[in-house]
Amino acid sequence: MINKSSLFQVIAAVYGLTAVILGAMGSHAFDFEVGSRLHALFQHALLYMLLHALLLMWLSTQLDKSFWLRAAAWALSLGVLLFSGGLLVVVFVGKTGFSWVTPVGGSLIILAWLNLVIHGFKSTFGKAE
Repeated sequence: MINKSSLFQVIAAVYGLTAVILGAMGSHAFDFEVGSRLHALFQHALLYMLLHALLLMWLSTQLDKSFWLRAAAWALSLGVLLFSGGLLVVVFVGKTGFSWVTPVGGSLIILAWLNLVIHGFKSTFGKAE
């Protein structure tokens, strides 16, 4: 059986690692014109990847507390992959048939945050499950 806490920690670490490596490469190896649309998309993808890697790392330590936190971790894991990955595909390849995944990923990230809101309300006003 897979330890879900460890699985989410690995996913979070891979997202953080990827964001830092791509950020460094973006500063030194990629030829993005600062202020261009591609530069903005690239920065946006990395910001979302890095910030949500931190959230996912924290969530990995809270999985036993509620269904809503587990659901948030799953939605966040897939959402970051699709959202940031979709933006990075647009940056490096251009718009493709794969571009539709970006808004799906964004929707999953929103769902993850909604799950956190639900968990917070249940913890505050009732039983967290």
